[in-house]
Amino acid sequence: MKIALGQTIGTPGDVAANLSLMRRLATEAAERGADLLLLPELFLSGYNIGNLTRDLAETIDGPSARTAAEIARHAGIALAYGYPERSAEGIYNAALIIDRQGRTIANYRKTHLWGNEERALFLPGQKLVSFHLGGLSCGFMICYDIDFPEIARNFALDGVDAILAISATTKPYHVVSRHLIPARAYESRLFFVFANRAGEEHGLAYTGESCIAAPDGAILVQCGETEELAVGEIDVAAYAAFRHDHRYIADRRPGLYRA
Repeated sequence: MKIALGQTIGTPGDVAANLSLMRRLATEAAERGADLLLLPELFLSGYNIGNLTRDLAETIDGPSARTAAEIARHAGIALAYGYPERSAEGIYNAALIIDRQGRTIANYRKTHLWGNEERALFLPGQKLVSFHLGGLSCGFMICYDIDFPEIARNFALDGVDAILAISATTKPYHVVSRHLIPARAYESRLFFVFANRAGEEHGLAYTGESCIAAPDGAILVQCGETEELAVGEIDVAAYAAFRHDHRYIADRRPGLYRA
């Protein structure tokens, strides 16, 4: 599977502009042979926009989701993007995953909220989400989720091939892309795909550095700090022998670990 990383700031607070950007990036990614376009945390609304986030929140099947489905069908590419999800119980920091036919195949609500700002705006999600896309078994994370190795290990125990993660990682936390991503990939023997915001947004400076890490910890794709569209390939078969010969999962001793 070829995956495009849409590292962008978008237009904070302007959903229509961000949908137009999604269309342009989806078209370009498809032309470059990508099967999936991964867009950052809260791509649809903007991240650092305060209470405006509530006003821009939409349901899982709202107008923006319908437009995204049309974009996916027209470009012939799967999409995964962050958005504020409106539900009966409140607002979630969520991600919608749509296949190339425009069908919603998963919706993930961020389970670990960062700081008082996020906790004031969002409810925490209550379950992890995995799904199949184009023959690839995937798990999903949003930003702060990455800091918890238990999540990656849980996906590995379930036989996931790749973790897709979207983020709004800010400076000076370069440690996430430079160390945590390859560590999560290596320790759980899976691919880790990371799409981050870039640039500055109302005083927040993002690290960028979106990347794809292989099961051996090698970085296959590495972005810089500015906006860009990068395409990399996940080849599960190429790492099958490595994953078989380095089986941390088989050597675990759960009886020694606290639940």
